[in-house]
Amino acid sequence: MQWAENTFFDHLDKFANSLGYENFGIAFCLSTVNWQSGEERDIFIRSITGADVKGGSPSNFNPGSVVK
Repeated sequence: MQWAENTFFDHLDKFANSLGYENFGIAFCLSTVNWQSGEERDIFIRSITGADVKGGSPSNFNPGSVVK
């Protein structure tokens, strides 16, 4: 399994972690938007949260830590 940027799961990871899991419904809906790039998505997240984007990245992706 490899990290795939600019996909639904990448977007969901970034929105859920940045907006908080209590806002999962909003995070899910925003994850379905056809973002032109991860940078476009990140600019949007920073503009609505006023904070850095949170979530995973290729450097810290470890699928073995989730599935046992």
